[in-house]
Amino acid sequence: MSDSSHEGTARSQLERLSVLTDVVYGVALVLVVSWLPLPEESRSTGAVWLFDLWAEYSNNIIAVIIGLAFTIIYWIRSNTLMTALDRTDGVHTGLTIASVFFLLLLLYVVRVSAEVAAPSRRAGESVAVALIGIAAGAAWWWARRKDLVREGITKEEMLGVQIEAFAEPLAALVTLPFAFVGELAWNLSWLAYIPIAAFLRRRGAKDQETL
Repeated sequence: MSDSSHEGTARSQLERLSVLTDVVYGVALVLVVSWLPLPEESRSTGAVWLFDLWAEYSNNIIAVIIGLAFTIIYWIRSNTLMTALDRTDGVHTGLTIASVFFLLLLLYVVRVSAEVAAPSRRAGESVAVALIGIAAGAAWWWARRKDLVREGITKEEMLGVQIEAFAEPLAALVTLPFAFVGELAWNLSWLAYIPIAAFLRRRGAKDQETL
């Protein structure tokens, strides 16, 4: 197979991968909507008002909001990573599919959060966020290593993608032990993202200067 034919196949594979990930995010939205309570689940007698139903199942509504926020955030991030590429290969495709699988795992953790102990829920979210980021970051690292990035991407843009890909999973790993300390400590520990991103930005800038 010629190089041009191989590159064409790799570009077609990237398009199919983009469609697959979009479908998964669409399924994720359907799953999140399915968490909304139904009138027959209400313990009230007689006619059920919608807002009363939501108030009765407030934990479900909170989970829907959180799940929607995660889906939007990670779709935007996935779109940023995809549009920076010219083509894909088997390893990059596998890592990308793994990252969207871990998104579904994160949504599962959010869904059952009201039914499990708080430390377990917090730890589960930290682990799931870390796994999403590790898979996505590894996919980006592999794409750069195998020259799958499209032409025209500046060094500054590449640095921004790199920071976005690696800062969050590192921050998630930092939050993991705080999940067993308390809700406030765990929430505050996510601020570790700021110094981690700053460190990666400085490190990336120094690496570019040496090139």
